[in-house]
Amino acid sequence: MKIHGESAHSTGLPTPRLVIDDGGIHPGAWVSFRDPAVVDTLAAEGFDWICIDGQHGAPEVSEVQPLIEAAHLFGVPSIVRVPGHDAGTLGRVLDAGAGGIIFPTVEDAATAATLVAATRFAPRGRRSYGPTRRSPRYPKPVPGSLQDDALCILMIETAAGLASLDAILATGPDAIFVGPYDLSLSLGVTLEELTGEGPDGILADIARRCTVAGVVPGIYTGEPGLSEKMVALGFRFMPVASDTGLLAVAARDAVEASARLAAYAAMN
Repeated sequence: MKIHGESAHSTGLPTPRLVIDDGGIHPGAWVSFRDPAVVDTLAAEGFDWICIDGQHGAPEVSEVQPLIEAAHLFGVPSIVRVPGHDAGTLGRVLDAGAGGIIFPTVEDAATAATLVAATRFAPRGRRSYGPTRRSPRYPKPVPGSLQDDALCILMIETAAGLASLDAILATGPDAIFVGPYDLSLSLGVTLEELTGEGPDGILADIARRCTVAGVVPGIYTGEPGLSEKMVALGFRFMPVASDTGLLAVAARDAVEASARLAAYAAMN
């Protein structure tokens, strides 16, 4: 679709696409800081995807595009967790180049169907086409092209959402993303109880039901140990690290090393 005044030139860089329905495991990194240098650092290490957290993280909508492009420069697909279900915010994030959207707190099929439609161009959905907002650095999305539709990822993180899971799956999202912290609070159990239930527990059941419905199951983990447990339960994509978590662990290790140095110096 030609837009009047649009440049005929671009860098030729492809827009990275995340394929999560290939049966593989896809580890990602979670970003809460608003500095593109943080995304540069993480993306350079080769994660399958980067998620920019616009719900509980620091980035504002106006700051999302440089973060997305920092990931794309390293060939890493981008996902954005939006703060809610507002269509205006969603449109701006999609126009900024997000390859996928994580929607928080989806609790019924009607909401799910609306969100799925919002990420798809007509005739499959109701996403508005706004190519003039996108940087000319990357190709414009092509309406009607399945690969140019952003991934629609719906969060199950409440007892109500869990009760409606089958109806939500029937609306055709690309993936479900479990928020175990809020889900454990909503169910009245501890996080350790929820994530420690094993193959007969709630999380394993969610993963099985998603797989049967042809929807990819994902979950927030944030560290390798929990990620391994969730893969064993059937989950296929999760952030195995976060920027804040990595910084905290590195800082803690440095403080402990400093304490050992001080103790060694005192003994000698």
